[in-house]
Amino acid sequence: MLLGFQTANYFARSTNYQTSMDEWGAAERKVIENFSLAEFERICRDIKGAGFQHIELWMGHAFPKFMTPYLADELKSIWQRNGLSVYSYSCSLGDPVRYPRWTRLCFETAKMLGINMITSGISKESAPSIYGMCNEYGLKVAVENHPEKSPDEIKAVIGDYGDLIGAAVDTGWFGTQGYHAPEALWELKDNLFNVHLKDVREAGEHHPVALGSGIANIGECVQVLKEINYNKTASIEQESGDHDPTEECAIALKWIQEMLDENAMENHSSRN
Repeated sequence: MLLGFQTANYFARSTNYQTSMDEWGAAERKVIENFSLAEFERICRDIKGAGFQHIELWMGHAFPKFMTPYLADELKSIWQRNGLSVYSYSCSLGDPVRYPRWTRLCFETAKMLGINMITSGISKESAPSIYGMCNEYGLKVAVENHPEKSPDEIKAVIGDYGDLIGAAVDTGWFGTQGYHAPEALWELKDNLFNVHLKDVREAGEHHPVALGSGIANIGECVQVLKEINYNKTASIEQESGDHDPTEECAIALKWIQEMLDENAMENHSSRN
């Protein structure tokens, strides 16, 4: 399994961590307004310093409206210079039925950046249009759960499009919705394209906390991923409005790697 850092963890960075999840929209706008290549260089340097080699790139750091081939090449140069690779473009694909231009901008951005997967929440009604764009641009889309209360709702979105549209299980959002996140991973194991390992303080409200300190059963989630032989991507996600989450994400990375290594050693011992 490839573990990465979701750059949306830095949604509050431009506010100097003086905000909250309730003010996401305003904080996101500030990130976009204040974005620069120098800031992206600092972001990549901090992520690499925390021990990560891979990232999931949030749209706030690569906004579709402003993307050009030149900017895409500059962003790629920066993350490569810092020893990082990108496995998914995390964005909002919007409504391709009523507003197809925005959705196309997102696909075009991912394509310019050389990223072959988009992670986004989408509706069942938009799935046919998005599937068409997946074929047109040669990309896959991983459907992230936010309002969905069960895996069946994600399966309904994927429908008959499972070759190019899959699931991106957000463990924190399933916890927020009161659904057992490890069970969600089991139920969506045949559809998984990506995973967001996120913990939350309590059900009913979406307050991300350091992995392992909330109610999303992260340790059990990792065990499920091992048991289903999941070998794709998983992002450590902790959007913090009131403090820099980098150190806590670094700790989470080591913790998850240790769990994976322990399981690998156990499997090796059982074979000998």
